[in-house]
Amino acid sequence: MQGLDGKRLLGATMVLALLRAICAYYVPGTYPAEFKVGEVLEVHASSLTSFDTELPFDYYSVPFCKPAEGVKRIANTANPGTILEGIRIENSPYNFTMKIKQTGRLACPTGSYGPLTVKEVKMLKRLIDQHYRVNLILDNLPVTVYDLLNENNEFLRPGFEVGYKVGEKYYLNNHLVFNILVYQTHGEYTAARKQYVKSVSVDGIDRHHRRMLQAGAEKSGASGARAHRRRAQAEYDVYEFDDGYYYDELVDMAALGLDPAYYMVVGFEVSPCSIQRKAGADVEAIVCGVDGDAHITPQEIKEGADIVYTYDVFWQDSKIKWASRWDAYLRMPGGKVHWFSIVNSLLVVLVMATIVAMILVRTIRRDLAKYESLMVDGGGSSGGVGDSRDEAGWKLVAGDVFRAPTNSAILAVQVGTGVQILATSLVTMVLATLGFLSPAARGALLTAGMLFFVLLAGLSGFVSVYVWGLMERSFNSWQAVCARVALYYPGINLLIFTVLNLVIVHTGSTGAVPLGMYFSLGCAWFLVATPLTFVGGMIAVRVPLLDWPVKTNQIPRHIPPPPLSANPTLLFLAAGVLPFGTMFIELYFAMTSLWLGYFYYLFGFVLLIGGLTCVINAEISVLCTYVQLCAEDYSWWWRSFYRGASVSLYIGLYALGFLVSSLSSLSGFIPVFIYICYMSLFVLAFYYAMGAVGFGASLWFVYSIFKAVKAD
Repeated sequence: MQGLDGKRLLGATMVLALLRAICAYYVPGTYPAEFKVGEVLEVHASSLTSFDTELPFDYYSVPFCKPAEGVKRIANTANPGTILEGIRIENSPYNFTMKIKQTGRLACPTGSYGPLTVKEVKMLKRLIDQHYRVNLILDNLPVTVYDLLNENNEFLRPGFEVGYKVGEKYYLNNHLVFNILVYQTHGEYTAARKQYVKSVSVDGIDRHHRRMLQAGAEKSGASGARAHRRRAQAEYDVYEFDDGYYYDELVDMAALGLDPAYYMVVGFEVSPCSIQRKAGADVEAIVCGVDGDAHITPQEIKEGADIVYTYDVFWQDSKIKWASRWDAYLRMPGGKVHWFSIVNSLLVVLVMATIVAMILVRTIRRDLAKYESLMVDGGGSSGGVGDSRDEAGWKLVAGDVFRAPTNSAILAVQVGTGVQILATSLVTMVLATLGFLSPAARGALLTAGMLFFVLLAGLSGFVSVYVWGLMERSFNSWQAVCARVALYYPGINLLIFTVLNLVIVHTGSTGAVPLGMYFSLGCAWFLVATPLTFVGGMIAVRVPLLDWPVKTNQIPRHIPPPPLSANPTLLFLAAGVLPFGTMFIELYFAMTSLWLGYFYYLFGFVLLIGGLTCVINAEISVLCTYVQLCAEDYSWWWRSFYRGASVSLYIGLYALGFLVSSLSSLSGFIPVFIYICYMSLFVLAFYYAMGAVGFGASLWFVYSIFKAVKAD
């Protein structure tokens, strides 16, 4: 009994610890930060970006002022995702004081930057011509141009332009007017984080009230009960904040840090302008953008110029709550059209999927019924048999339908790679849909994708070895299959990525991956992913092979010329049309966000559209395989994979069209080369993933129909 009680006590302790961990959990980068009046807020500087070049540059590689304490990388902002994206976040010379208006502040510790050299002048002019944007961050919120946070605006881009060009002259935005939107709180999050405030549940308070009232009634009757009621209300009267916590009102709020003058940053806006100032002179308070300020002379970019960087800070109370502060950033262009198109695509896909499924089910049932009647009637007349062959020739290839294809190991490797990509995408999109990979956590989406791809390497090893064993009916030399899986797809990605990195590194961009990151990726590949691949293969070898429902003939059957309806090229081209139509709308918005600088956070729709694309792809693959078998063509293994992967052909063609139509502003060879390389990786991943879907659906279909009718 003592052992049993000990186990119960241990179990209860573990449950309580788990509940405490759950209650204390919050998604990294999403916990509210409160600031008191007069508290200093640090502004961080991120890499400069341009959607004309797709090459990010370090903030301090440009002639900007450096902070007095020196340039420092911000801790906890570097991860594999940010490194691969070229995001480098550092401190900046801009510092704000909560709710304190500041005008005419100097950004440079020395008062000015300069004089500009010929090289710096050329750099600034090039950045302006290529529409580079300066990206600043306050409390994890990216800066945006003033008034773009207005709800009437359809979308916004983070950052502001380096400068502008008028005629043949270039002007620098050296004066920034910041407008910070804040939401007033009571300091409850600060108190909860410091664990200064004791929270209690409403039920607990009510139970304590009842106990006090009952004790008072028993002790001194009605008058005693009233006295205890007043004492209970005075002692346990509570105050409810927005976050659901309940706090004792009699506690000294100031002593606990519950100063009502707490504020949260819910918006970060800037109005950049160009003002020529004399170095060392007093900074005159000038309001940017006011009509009639003819005395304002813009700061021209020219050799020998001393640039005086200044800024103003204004504060604006807002009704935007902290939980909704990213809503303005996540608005998509063409919102109503976007939602309508998504719903329309869903309805079309569901209708088409239902039609295809009904056709297949009714046709297969009719074929099975005919074959059953032929077997019962002893074969029937010759004309009946001939008609049966014309309508359903798939039964005639029963002795060859499971014959192993050529290059079965390569096919198995590609199927296993596709399953790994599908599983990685599914897990990553589910986490993103649940909000664990929010835009506030920069680089988290890419980091999570790479992490899950490495950890799911065992799945690709298992699927590849087992599929290869099914085709060859043996697991001999399964180690070679595992080695191919471990080296095949990652090797292709590494080759493309290395060539791309060699091109970028000569530009001085932060998008170039450092050598240390290459070493880390190599360690993850060879020390984690490769062993997991072999572990998956070892598990697959121990799983019994699936028995085929029919025997394979010794001599292969002759394949007659296919009719036009079963032409392999025609089936290949037709198989990808409907899946591409399913995902076309979402693909447009995703690529627009990715390459034109908008935020994208509709991962729920991506997950839904991806699932529907897989479903319709599987059904189309089954239909094409059925048509092929009816033409007495049993070489369905490779063709089922190709037909499933045919949607990648249309994605590649669409990517080229998107480059010509929407990315015509890309200037030079390197930006176009970057686009082609990244889209090639995307198309290649889709090729393997959708090919695996088509292959798996066809394998299940062929096995099911020949299991239903076994030939003698």
